[in-house]
This record gives sequence, structure tokens and C-alpha cells, in this order.
Amino acid sequence: MMQTKKQISRIGYTVVVFLFFAACIPNCLLAQGEKITMPINLETVLKLAGANNLKVAEIKAKHELAKAKAREVNEWIYPSVNPGFLLMNLKGSEQNAVGDFLETTKNSFWAGASATVNWSVGKAAYNYLSAKQDIETAEFHVKAERNQQILNAIQAYFELVASQGELSSLVEMSKKSDEIVRQIEFHVTNGIRYKSDLLLAKAKNNHIKLSISGAREKVAINSNELLNILNVQEDVLLVNVDSVLLPISLNEKSKENIATIFENRPEIQAHESAIKSWTLLRKTTTSGLLFPDLSLGLNNGLFGPYLNPLNSRFTYYAGLQWNLPLGSIFSGGERKQYDVRIELQHILMNQTQNIVRKELQNARAMVVNSSSQMALAQESVGYAEEALSQSIQRQNFGTALPLEVFQAQEQLLQSKIDQIKAITNYNKGQYLLFVAKGNNL
Repeated sequence: MMQTKKQISRIGYTVVVFLFFAACIPNCLLAQGEKITMPINLETVLKLAGANNLKVAEIKAKHELAKAKAREVNEWIYPSVNPGFLLMNLKGSEQNAVGDFLETTKNSFWAGASATVNWSVGKAAYNYLSAKQDIETAEFHVKAERNQQILNAIQAYFELVASQGELSSLVEMSKKSDEIVRQIEFHVTNGIRYKSDLLLAKAKNNHIKLSISGAREKVAINSNELLNILNVQEDVLLVNVDSVLLPISLNEKSKENIATIFENRPEIQAHESAIKSWTLLRKTTTSGLLFPDLSLGLNNGLFGPYLNPLNSRFTYYAGLQWNLPLGSIFSGGERKQYDVRIELQHILMNQTQNIVRKELQNARAMVVNSSSQMALAQESVGYAEEALSQSIQRQNFGTALPLEVFQAQEQLLQSKIDQIKAITNYNKGQYLLFVAKGNNL
């Protein structure tokens, strides 16, 4: 481990992989289907993933729904107003205060407005506090989903970078292969080499061209995946415009505190907030019963015979009443349901903590392993470039076999691909570790 750190320190993380995207990649890609290309880089990916992603938009809409529900719960405080009129008619018997029955015919008319208020104070207060807590829960879900979708976009972006780097290396290798074939043709024409050497070189050259076709397909697939995550609806091919690929360091070397990480992860914060919300709702079955229900009502309007009102009539009432549901008090079914929901949130939170531990361990391992791979890949590229240079020189003098030159080319290609993958894996691991530690993107 110390040796690996020294190797990386020695190169100072100045490993630069020239991918030739600006000049080579667009032309290579346009050769297949003439598709319009769209430039992209990491900065653009980070912006679009947080703003355009449909999954993030869905969670944000649920957050707005939680806010609307909180407003609805708060509506209990407002009275109900009922304007209108009332016609009454009585024909037949009526009993007076003494107890005698009288035959009568009468009618009455009332027109005005009434207002009523029925406040279940204990339940309304705890429902409102729970709804406010649900808004906070939704905010944590938005943060968690946003982090996850941006991470998905970053992973897809670096997959695209790696596939375009592979295509660039294959195109460069194909150009050298064409040159080698022309040299062997010249040697065969002059009787220096056998025709079988030329046939073998052409077969190898065609294999490289087939590999380029497969690499183009891989680039297209990775581009489509990133387009989907970024919610870009145009039918385009994304092309990375960063001409260099460098390792990105986001995490400090300080020791990690798992308790602090748990406190900072929005997924765990969402479970803790949900527990608070259910705890508040549970109080509607306990301390909430101690609060009385308050009823207020009044009406005012004209009163008298049909269409001939004589006087105004104003009435009002006010009352306090305690609602004690004995079934809920002694059986406790509703209270026990809240207890189960709270316990379920604790279980889900423990599961999430285990997932966070695994994400942290996997990301840390990815960063450590890719650090070692970067140093080895850097050395391999140097060895392979020197080997190919010497093989080509011998080829020019006719002392090297065609297979030897192509093997050197293939080794250089593989070394470059290994280097690109090592750096992209390191960068992906850095972002994974950054989020795993509880940071937000």
C-alpha cells in the first residue's frame, strides 16, 4: 500500500490520457449513421442530473404534495360559512307550553348566513405537527434521490468516457495498422517477405476495424444511457469534450466516524424524521384525548312570514366537549398500529445503515484498488510504447515478424484501455465515497 502511494505521488497524479475527442472521436462516430453529436463534460452532467432528471422531479413533486397536505391539515382552524334561506310551514296540531293541542296553520321565512366551527384541538394539533414533519421527511428523500441520480449520471458519464477512450485508441491503432500493411505489401512486392505475412497482416487489420465497429456500438449504448438519466430528449450522440482525463480527489485522508456518517446521510435522516411523524400521530390516541372539542356557531338574518320578514334573528352557541373513545382507550388498536409503524421505521433504518456501511466499504475498496491500478497501468503504457517503437523499427528493416508488431500494438492498446479504466474507476470511486460519507452533490 505504501509503495502504491509512493508511485502515485511520484507521478503526482499527472497521468494524462489524451483521448483526442475534439478531433478524432466526432469523426469516428459520424462515420456510423451520421448522427448529430452533442458536447458534454463532467460539469454539464452534474448540472443536468440535478435539474433535469425525471426521478428527482418525481420526488420533488412528492415533496410539494407533502406541503399541500400540511396546508390541508391546517384548514381545521377556519370556520364554515353557510349563506342561504329557510322556508318552514306547519299545518295541523301543535302543543303549547301547558300541554294543550291546538289546530294551527303557520309559515316562517329566514334569510341570512351562519358560521360554524368544530375544533378537535388535540387531534388537529398533532396532525398538523405530523404533517410538518412529513415535509421534512420528503426533503430528505429529495436529497437522497438527487444524490443517487447524480451518482448514476457520473457513473454513466465515466463509462462513456472510457468507451470513447477505447474507440480513440482503436482508431489510432488502425491507422498504424494500415501503415504496417502498406510496408509489408512493399516488402512482398520486392520479394523480401512472403505473401502469407501480408495475408496475416490484412486479417489482423480487419480484426481491428471490426473492433472499432464494436467500440462505436458501445459508445452509442453508453451515450443513450446518459441521455436517459439526464432526460435529454433529442436524438443525439453525446461526445465528451474534455481532451484529458485526470484523477479526481474529493475525499480527505482523515479517519471516518460511522456515527457522524449516519447522522449526515439523508436516507437515515428520512427514517428518523418518519419516526418523529408517527410518534406525533400516536399522541392523538394518548395525550391528545385530554384536549376538548370546541364547538362555536352563530347565524343572523331576517325572520318572519313568507316574503314579509318583520325582524332580524340572531342566535349563537358555544360548547366544550371531551371525546373519550372507550374502545380506543381500553383496546388500544389504533395506538398499537402506530407502535408497529414506528418499529417498522426502526427496522428500515437499521437496514439502511447496513447498506450505508456496505457502500462505504465498497467505495473505499474501489478507490484503493484503482489507485494501485493507475500506477501499474502508467508503467505498462510506457513499456508497451517502447516495445511497439522497437518492433516498428525492426519491421522497417524487415527483421520483425508481422505478428510481433501486431502483438505489440494490441498490448499498447490494452495498456491504454487499462489506464483509462483505472482512472475512470478511481474517479467513480471518489464520487461514491464522497456520497457514502454523507456529503451531498
